[in-house]
Amino acid sequence: MGVWSKQAGFLAACVLAACAGMPTSGAQEVSKFENIPDWRPIPAENLLLIDTEHGLVTIELNPDFAPNHVERIHKLAFASIMNGKRFYRVIDGFVAQGGFEDETAIMDWPNLVNENDRAYTGEGFTPLGNRDLFAPEVGHIGGFPAGRSQLLGREWLLHCPGAIAMARDTDPNSGSTEFYIVLDAQRYLDRNLTIFGRVIDGMEHVQALKRGVREIENGVIQPPEVGDEILSFRIAADLPEDTRPKWEAMVTSSRAFQDFKTSKRVRNDEFFYRKPPEILDICSLNAPVRPAE
Repeated sequence: MGVWSKQAGFLAACVLAACAGMPTSGAQEVSKFENIPDWRPIPAENLLLIDTEHGLVTIELNPDFAPNHVERIHKLAFASIMNGKRFYRVIDGFVAQGGFEDETAIMDWPNLVNENDRAYTGEGFTPLGNRDLFAPEVGHIGGFPAGRSQLLGREWLLHCPGAIAMARDTDPNSGSTEFYIVLDAQRYLDRNLTIFGRVIDGMEHVQALKRGVREIENGVIQPPEVGDEILSFRIAADLPEDTRPKWEAMVTSSRAFQDFKTSKRVRNDEFFYRKPPEILDICSLNAPVRPAE
């Protein structure tokens, strides 16, 4: 995640190469993207900063899909109650779970009604452009990978790497304080748990977290070992303005994103002596982000 800022030159070259081979589609195609900016600022209130022993993890929160869960994260951050807690259940290729672990402390925070999906709006959706194994249609909504079904009248966020969601028990409405970050795609969990954000920078620090053993207590790290510590858990808007990190995300309805997507779909580079099929995996197409100037 966050690869745009770290590989800007490479991606720019890919986009230009893709554009060079694209036919022009006339004034109608141009007008489709007219007045749509290439980048959007991410509001400070939607930036969650988790400082770990390995480095800072920056997360974009999504109050449009999960307003009550985002509000809970704000309250947890404002209370500084996550500081010093740990990533106590980390399973390689699955998820990194952090939070209180102590059931008594969790009981102080009422359970939330799940926000696993929402009503189908039919707006703001940029389709991926090919079929998906798990959803009738996938694409991006506001930079987040999303699925939707017109038949069901629902749309939802996807368990792609970097998605952050609320852990729960068997009751769909039992999420409270324990969160997890997806380490590798877990699409079978879609619509079963509430995703409320995505990692936009520092995913390498999440991947570096100490692992448990899945076969022992379902991946909970066993004493005397302890999981890596959450040094701080803050919302950027709660910091002094001159110290807040500022990020931008590419607008997924923009021409720039269409060109970026084409660069990933159409592999005409000389390197490929056997041309790959022009198919995209939604979980491999991260909407680019960059630090704001």
